[in-house]
Amino acid sequence: MTRRGRKPTGPQLLDRLDGSAHAKTRLRVILESLAGRSTIPEACEELGIQETMFHKLRSEVLQTALNRLEPRPLGRPPQRLTPEDRRAAALEDELRQLRVELKASRIREELAEKLPRLSSTAGGPGKKTTHSTTKNRHRKRKHSR
Repeated sequence: MTRRGRKPTGPQLLDRLDGSAHAKTRLRVILESLAGRSTIPEACEELGIQETMFHKLRSEVLQTALNRLEPRPLGRPPQRLTPEDRRAAALEDELRQLRVELKASRIREELAEKLPRLSSTAGGPGKKTTHSTTKNRHRKRKHSR
């Protein structure tokens, strides 16, 4: 049975990554030793280092890879706000609220100018009277005559 799809490329993937040729070579040698394509003495000879240094380097590479694969919270990490940033955000919120209040105040003023009979001043020139109040006035006039 033949497998379908792309063949695994392994260490050749390094050619597509960003990094120096020196770093790519070191990582390629480590990956080949992990895959069993080369022995540790062969890898040490190719890199020009001792076995203890190779084991240390391999452990660092694997630990870094493992740390990067740990689960992390989804989304962007929360930003750390400085006191100046918090103050600026508070001032922006206050400014936004004041603009809304100013706009509402201008609308109320415009309405008061265009529709004076709706003004809230008691007894003012635009005060509406109800039908029953008008009847009571007529009654008082008739009785007082």
